[in-house]
Amino acid sequence: MLPYRVKIRKHMTITKIIYILFLLAIINSVKLSAQIDSSKIEFDVKIRERFELWNGMNAKNYGDDSPNAIGSLNDKMLLQRVIAGINLRPIPWLNISFHLQDSRAFGWSLRNAKYPDAFKVRAKNTKEPYYIMNPNEEFFEIHDLYLSLREALKNLTFTFGRQKIAYGDNRIFGPGDWGNTGRWTWDAFKISYKNKSNFIDVFAGGTKIHDPEKISIPFTKTEFWGGGLYAHYDWDKISSFEPFYAIKKPGSAPYANTFNLTRQWIGLRLFNNDFHHFVYDFTMVKEFGKENGKSIDAFGIVGKLGYQFYFIPANPIFAIRESYASGGKNSDSKIKTFDFAFGSKDQYYGWMNITSWSNLDDREILIHFFPIKNMRIETNFHWFYIPVPDDVTLLGTMKLQEGKHFLGNEFNLYFNYQVSKQLQIISIFGYFIPGDLRPINNHNAKSSFWFSFQVLYQLTAVKKIKPKE
Repeated sequence: MLPYRVKIRKHMTITKIIYILFLLAIINSVKLSAQIDSSKIEFDVKIRERFELWNGMNAKNYGDDSPNAIGSLNDKMLLQRVIAGINLRPIPWLNISFHLQDSRAFGWSLRNAKYPDAFKVRAKNTKEPYYIMNPNEEFFEIHDLYLSLREALKNLTFTFGRQKIAYGDNRIFGPGDWGNTGRWTWDAFKISYKNKSNFIDVFAGGTKIHDPEKISIPFTKTEFWGGGLYAHYDWDKISSFEPFYAIKKPGSAPYANTFNLTRQWIGLRLFNNDFHHFVYDFTMVKEFGKENGKSIDAFGIVGKLGYQFYFIPANPIFAIRESYASGGKNSDSKIKTFDFAFGSKDQYYGWMNITSWSNLDDREILIHFFPIKNMRIETNFHWFYIPVPDDVTLLGTMKLQEGKHFLGNEFNLYFNYQVSKQLQIISIFGYFIPGDLRPINNHNAKSSFWFSFQVLYQLTAVKKIKPKE
């Protein structure tokens, strides 16, 4: 049997060969497009500018203003992301997409130039090996590069290459797109079957790292290998069913390739956003597998129930939601702490990104308003509890008092307005009130707040390619 590292090198060589063939196919497709009347090329650019104001915390530090603490607790920064590229359709059943991405953080106290080690993932008390998962900075990167065969067989689409993969409410498979670099980007092969609104997707591949100073070549230096299955079925107007499966294994990036894990998830989402004015959304997921010789026995549950009042101005939806994820101690014989697979986090468990769907009991009240067309306002209030607080430290400084579980409250006010097809405005305010936290730097934990204002502008130009005479 080949050693694991030899297998990885062999796998990387194969994927490089496949990708070279893929690039040659793109070149030939461009040549072919000059001979077919139905071919077209689409140029598009997305420019996202977001101002953020932080008070009392940052992504690595809550409330510690001592001289040796990491970063500033009062950042005022501009996050910029530009995605530009082409979508080419040389023939009706073939799509080719290639986009570059540039993500920068101006005024960020944790920027790579100042803290190059801040987002390195490595073993404790070591310098190497490591990989980097920077949430805000990634200079001149490949955003996507894929080839898609549409209707190769009836209702079937095949997609190969770097791509975004997200489903449902993004809790299990999400793009993590609020982050400036975009948390989850896949180098994968995906098979999609779609019949009207119903579909089933199966895919396998790896997720890329986010290193500000190095371009990530598709299918190399992945954080995880994995894949999954996601399906959607509408049952009349009663409910929508979304069964899913996910698997996560060690990637090929330095340090990631030393992981010893096989995590798997199987679950089901049931929802309806307008069942006689009622709104409901339930997700149940079981996690199993092994990591470092321990078996995994964890679970996550989400339940939302609400009602939309159409007779009130702005048609508000009043709802309650519970997001629960099991937790455990490091000393347990089994791993009981739930991991949220490849899911997003900020939009559900507080926009301030203090918590995630792992060892969490999040009790929430939500109100949605729709004042005018294309405008949505949401306000929510969270009660955060940690089911098993032993061994838990959040943002480097937040630890619960002995025997306590209440982490704190968070209030969010979210505003989204699609001004036009090209322009979108989003603004969010978050306020966190600490619960039963231990003192931080010999002082009682204080409240913190965060404000953001984002403008997204996108422009698309389509040109038909005339055939050669």
